[in-house]
Amino acid sequence: MAAPHFLLITFPSQGHINPGLQFAKYLVRCGAQVTFAMSVSARRGLTKSTSTTPNGITLATFSDGYDDHAAFDPENDSVEEYMSKIERRGSETLAELIVESANQGRPVDCLVYTCLIPWAAVVAREYHIQVAVLWIQPANAL
Repeated sequence: MAAPHFLLITFPSQGHINPGLQFAKYLVRCGAQVTFAMSVSARRGLTKSTSTTPNGITLATFSDGYDDHAAFDPENDSVEEYMSKIERRGSETLAELIVESANQGRPVDCLVYTCLIPWAAVVAREYHIQVAVLWIQPANAL
């Protein structure tokens, strides 16, 4: 029996990427195959020292609409426009990633996403893939 294949997709910020990578490493230690997806703009923003992919994790990217230029700029871009753009472009490219993975003989068994990108669950359901949210926020506050 083949190891389960998890596709873990994160919102493009360090506060989502780092916990996502830690969870991906945990899944690999448990024997799973993991594809870790982040936006093209987030991937471009990683430094060389932090861009090495951990063993057992395949790195993939999806579009947030800022592929060819600087990432979201809160000074000049509206949050509403950004969230709309990442949902539209991200949904399209996530679907392409799911199909490509299946065509390569590595169908996705479960999609795990971080908060702020609930549209990823909608895409996964279209392909009959189980979903789970990786809750990265603290469970309690003082």
